[in-house]
Amino acid sequence: MRFVPALALALACYAQVQPAHADFLRCGSALIEAGDSAARTLEKCGAPTSTTTINEPVWARDVNGRVYPFLNAQLDVWRYSFGPGKFPARVRINDGIVESITFESNRE
Repeated sequence: MRFVPALALALACYAQVQPAHADFLRCGSALIEAGDSAARTLEKCGAPTSTTTINEPVWARDVNGRVYPFLNAQLDVWRYSFGPGKFPARVRINDGIVESITFESNRE
């Protein structure tokens, strides 16, 4: 039964490397969640600390089953840093809508 603590330690180390997915982001008394608008996020959380724009291909399949890039989607990733001792948040915006919220695993 000695392997159990080692397994627990390995799982704990793995969990620290992965970003934490969140259901919501608290900005003051407001909660931001996937499906909210980018405008509401700006209104409640203010301007992000930094922004990044990502171009990702949108894939399509033709009638013969071949997959090809159809067009490029432009996504924005907003990073919010709430100060020392708090986890920075990344808000992924797709077409003006919050797609996902993740927290970085390392503190500032």
